[in-house]
Amino acid sequence: MSFITTLKLYYIRKIKESLRNPAMLSISVFIPLMYLFLFEPLLKHFTGMPGFESGNILNTFLPGILVSLSVFGGAFAGFRLIDEIRQGIIERFRVTPTSRQALLLGAVLKDVTSVLLQALIFTGAAIPFGLHVSLAGFALLLVILALNTALFASFSYAIALRFQNEDTLVPIAQVVTLPGLLLAGFLLPINLAPGWLKVASHFDPIYYSVEASRALMNGRFGQDAVWEVFLVTVPLTALVMGWAGTLFNKVVR
Repeated sequence: MSFITTLKLYYIRKIKESLRNPAMLSISVFIPLMYLFLFEPLLKHFTGMPGFESGNILNTFLPGILVSLSVFGGAFAGFRLIDEIRQGIIERFRVTPTSRQALLLGAVLKDVTSVLLQALIFTGAAIPFGLHVSLAGFALLLVILALNTALFASFSYAIALRFQNEDTLVPIAQVVTLPGLLLAGFLLPINLAPGWLKVASHFDPIYYSVEASRALMNGRFGQDAVWEVFLVTVPLTALVMGWAGTLFNKVVR
């Protein structure tokens, strides 16, 4: 069976699994909507402060939430893989002539699809509240979200394959994602932080995604963050996917 055929079949299988459980998508959208309804109103008095788009808080606030969707949407994807290993689903792939890399990529693409759908729904819901969207910038923002999701989903799958235990996956995912998002300034711009925190944020790959997403949402294509995010995220994603692929090959021989 060819790589493309395996990828297509496994991707469709994972999509069908998601469609059979629409509650998960609903919950995933509900949580960011709570930020929109309950947290964003607290930021009204920040208008005009450094890091906030003058007159439009949502254009600064919402891109950070979209990035958090991609991070959390990928980081806990390994739960499903652990369950499949436990049920013997992955074991059955051992006797099939399928491409192991296609199986991994199919799962990652399903996670990317889910996050992008959530991002579209959330952004659409924010427009009536005053969000201004640069369509070209938003299209490129979706690419950043896809890369982020692929990065963290691959990391999650690698941890799942390495330990095959939810009790290990959860703390590792939390230790990686929450400090990374806070250091990236996903809720409030890092410009408001003290100097040492600004310096530290540049060692956090999520920071570049947040900064680039805010620039693109406002159509500011000329900012350094727009090219820096690809310079950082693309090779990092390729590295982590390669690591996950190596572990997948060891488990599914």
